[in-house]
Amino acid sequence: MTLIEQIITKNKKENLIEKGDKIVVGFSGGPDSVFMTEMLLKLKETICFDLVLVHINHLLRGDDSDGDELFCYEYAKKNNFKIFSQRIDVEGISKEKSITLEEAGREARYELYNKIMKETKSNKIALAHNKDDQIETFMFRLTRGAGLGGLEGIVSKRDRYIRPISEIYKKDILKYLEENNISYRIDKTNFENEFTRNSIRLDLIPFIEQRYNPKFKDKLYNLIEEIRELNNVVDKEVEKFSQKEKLDIDEIVLFPKHIRGRIISNYLYKHNIEVTREKVFSIEKLLNRGGSCNFDLSDEYQLKKEYNVLKIERKKNKSQDIMPKMLVIPGKVQFGDYLIEAEISTREKVNNESFYTTLKIGDTVIIRQRKDGDRIVPTGMQKEKKLKEIFINEKVPKEDRDMIPLVTYNEDIVWIAGIRGNEKYKNVTDDKCVKFRVRRTK
Repeated sequence: MTLIEQIITKNKKENLIEKGDKIVVGFSGGPDSVFMTEMLLKLKETICFDLVLVHINHLLRGDDSDGDELFCYEYAKKNNFKIFSQRIDVEGISKEKSITLEEAGREARYELYNKIMKETKSNKIALAHNKDDQIETFMFRLTRGAGLGGLEGIVSKRDRYIRPISEIYKKDILKYLEENNISYRIDKTNFENEFTRNSIRLDLIPFIEQRYNPKFKDKLYNLIEEIRELNNVVDKEVEKFSQKEKLDIDEIVLFPKHIRGRIISNYLYKHNIEVTREKVFSIEKLLNRGGSCNFDLSDEYQLKKEYNVLKIERKKNKSQDIMPKMLVIPGKVQFGDYLIEAEISTREKVNNESFYTTLKIGDTVIIRQRKDGDRIVPTGMQKEKKLKEIFINEKVPKEDRDMIPLVTYNEDIVWIAGIRGNEKYKNVTDDKCVKFRVRRTK
């Protein structure tokens, strides 16, 4: 099978390029980007799509960088392509942001690609990663301790990014360009061992091929494909959870540790939360803890664990208006985020939002927050229970307990608003009586 046949087969299988596409092509002038563009030209013979070239002069190699830029302009003119080129001080970006030159260059490229995509109303960005790049990326990530998610190499299609030549070896690219007398530029820094990836390409992989297995790259790529297939299966399971507003801990803990981590990571990603290994590890530790607790995800969001449920919530500024409040029946009063109302009503269907009492018109109650030693005889019971026990049994999160209004009369707790009434003050008649009602206002 020829190289173009391989690319056509891959394109049909993965729908990388489709009729009507407008594609931004990352074009450095090196062999990979020239080869990819030549293949796209051949694809245009059977698929109707448009493309524009984008080149960045990183200003790192003096005359060589300027020569690359000139080459790209001439190539575009020769093939009737529109080209966008920009000079960017990558070294300055590297120093300003305290990142490597590689990272700064990558950041600058992707930023420009996306900018040109919007300006030209394109819908895809084509990048010239080849098969060797996938293997080098695998080795690089392996040395950095990546998990299965990071060891699947460089996928051919993700969001707007496509990689049409990701299954073509570099040696075959160079052979094709040489046989067809196609010019390209050489970046001499690719042959220097200053960068980690260069060292992997120039030293580590050749050493393994010579010393252990001449077909090492083929074997490694087979492993990458197996990992990718496994990740696809895992991703389908993970995706089921990412669409949920809440995560059921009882479901999550049934999965192996690695998949649990993926579920948590993807859940955070879907809610636009930055994901770090430490953050995921800390959340995993919460899964086997009893009770309720909070975990800060950012300045704006927190993860709430309420017994067997995890959910992401925007942080709230707790109301400071929780000083004890006096209420003369009938009447209403604001307490923190809650409105407490006392009214005369006939007995209706009982629910947590209301409590029918034996209190009378003119009685004065105090609305306050909990304090040490609080007890109550819960409705339906005969013995007192600590307020703390009731909160635990009712699964009230710890951070919410100080904000729950307590309706008290002569120091007795008449009603834990929205949760439980006092048996001593419960009205069971059908006549009109004092009804307390609670609702959240924030």
